[in-house]
This record gives sequence, C-alpha cells and structure tokens, in this order.
Amino acid sequence: MVQQGSILKVTDRTGVVLVQCIKVLGSSKKGIAYLGDIILVSVKKINTKQFQGTALRKKRKFLKGTLHRGLIVRTKVNYKRLNGVFIKFNENSLVLVNKRSVPISNRINGPILKELCIKLPSIGCVTRFMI
Repeated sequence: MVQQGSILKVTDRTGVVLVQCIKVLGSSKKGIAYLGDIILVSVKKINTKQFQGTALRKKRKFLKGTLHRGLIVRTKVNYKRLNGVFIKFNENSLVLVNKRSVPISNRINGPILKELCIKLPSIGCVTRFMI
C-alpha cells in the first residue's frame, strides 16, 4: 500500500535511488496504490557515481526534484494469488516508466511477480527474475 508522501526505492538502472510519491495516478481506490499501479514521484536521492562520464542532458533528466512516473513492482503488503499463496516483499519499490508504461531503463533489479509481467509485457522483457 503506497499513498501520498511514501518513500520508495527505485530498482532499475537509471541512477535514481530514492523517490517520494506525489500522487496516485492509476488505482482502483482513491489515494492508495498497490502492485501494478502507476504513481507520480519526485526524485529525492541519486547515485552520483553512475552519472560520471555521461552526457549532460542525461544528468539533467534525473536531477533531484524532477518529476517522473513510476510503476510499483514490490510492496510490503501481502499479495494473494489465485491458488491461495500469499507473497510479501520486504520493501516498497518501483520502476521509472514513460507515459506508455514502458520502463525507461533497460534492466530491472530484483524479483518481479509473474502476474505483473503478464499484465505489462514490456516489464517482463527487461527483468531477469520472475516469481
């Protein structure tokens, strides 16, 4: 469960480390986002070592305070599958995406649910580890 003001980790290779939720965009319940929902986030912390030797325009794209869309891929809240198994992650994390829900980065770190990869095939092709 992610709501306005929540701090999340970013699990892709864009160089962004931490973001804060500004607004929940795609959700069935108002103001609360779950797995697979899209939210609007603000960058709070970046990895400066990853930007060394890159172009200036790429640095400007992910500066602290910039706004991006994010797709939630892991939450601390239990997720129930159809066969009755509960899955719970130890962190809230997301992947930065564009307006068409395609990831900005070319690799996702960590596990992703199979149901999410079926719902959005663009996520499934950039991840290595599906549960």
